[in-house]
Amino acid sequence: MIRSNAPDSLIAEANLAFEAACRIVIQRARQSGTEIVIWRDGQIVELSPEEATAELEANIANRESMIPNNTK
Repeated sequence: MIRSNAPDSLIAEANLAFEAACRIVIQRARQSGTEIVIWRDGQIVELSPEEATAELEANIANRESMIPNNTK
C-alpha cells in the first residue's frame, strides 16, 4: 500500500514538483503584469499573482495539516 503522506512517496514528490511549477507561473505573471487563468467549478477564473500565492500557500498548509505528526 502506498502511503500518500509519506515524505518520500511518489505522491509527495509530485506535490513538490507541482508547487514548484505553480511558483514559476506566479513569478512569470508577476514579471509580466498578467493574471493567472484557471478553471474552477466549470468557469474560467482570473487570479492576480497575489491571489494565486495566497491560494497555493493555503492549499499547502491544508495538505500539511492532514499529515500525521510521525511522518512530517
